[in-house]
Amino acid sequence: MNPALDELFPYPFERQRVLLEGVQSPATLPPINMGIGEPQHATPAIITDGLTQNMHLLGKYPASAGSPEVRCAIGDWIASRNGTLLDPDRSILPVSGTREALFGFAQAVVDPSKGPAVLLPNPFYQIYEGAALLAGAEPVYVPTPKENGYLPDWSAVPQEVWPRVQLAYVCSPGNPCGSVFGAADWKDIFDLSDKYGFVVASDECYSEIYKGRQPMGALQAGHLERLVVFNSLSKRSSAPGLRSGFVAGDPTVIEKYLLYRAYHGAAPSLMVQAASA
Repeated sequence: MNPALDELFPYPFERQRVLLEGVQSPATLPPINMGIGEPQHATPAIITDGLTQNMHLLGKYPASAGSPEVRCAIGDWIASRNGTLLDPDRSILPVSGTREALFGFAQAVVDPSKGPAVLLPNPFYQIYEGAALLAGAEPVYVPTPKENGYLPDWSAVPQEVWPRVQLAYVCSPGNPCGSVFGAADWKDIFDLSDKYGFVVASDECYSEIYKGRQPMGALQAGHLERLVVFNSLSKRSSAPGLRSGFVAGDPTVIEKYLLYRAYHGAAPSLMVQAASA
C-alpha cells in the first residue's frame, strides 16, 4: 500500500461521529450541530427542475472537459461576479465538487522529485493536508494569528522553504475563521508566486456567504498567471448533494489539470451539468 496513507489523520467528521456515538443532548436544551456544516435552506427549484428535466442525459457519458453550456454559464457568472473574462474553452472546467478538485489538483501540480513543499493556512480544511502528503510534498502550516486578522502570516514561512514551494492553498473567506483577503493581501501572495514560481489554489467556496460588502475574489486582483480558483454550488445554492463545482484560471495550468483528470476522474453527469448551468 502507499506508505503516505499512514501519514493521514482520520477525517475529522468521522472522528467526531465516533466520539459522539450514543451521546444524547439534554431535552431542555436545543442542540448545536457541530457536524459538516450543511446548508439549512431548500435547494432552489431551478436546480431540482433542471435535474428532473434532463434525466434522459443519464444515458450519455460526459466529456472530461464538461459541456460547452456549463463552461459558458460558469464564465458568465465569473464575469458578473468578478468582472473577469475567461475563455470557457481554455480556462474553465466543471468538477464533481471542489473537495475532489482541491485534492486532485495537488497531484497534478506537485513534482515529488524536487523535495516539494505545499503551503496551507492553519487552521485548514483537512483536504489540503492530505493532498500535499499523497502528492509526496511536505505540508507547511502557515499561521493565521488574530493580530494578522486571521489571514496567513507569510513571514512565518522559513526563508529556506520558499524555493521548494510548488503550491499554496489559500481560502477566502477563510474556513473556519471567516477572514477575507483584500487587494493588498492578494498582491502579497501573487508577488511571492512570481518570485518563487509556485501555483496558487484559491478556495472560494464561501464567497457568496456574506453581509454587506461582497468579498474580493482572486480573479478580481488582475493576476491570472499560476492562479486557479475553486468554487461550488454546494454553499451558495444549498446543493451539496449535487456535487457540482468548478476550477478556473491560468489556461496553461488548467490544460495540465485536464490531462490529469482525464485519467483520474470524470466531469459531473450531463444532467448535473445542465442543472448547474
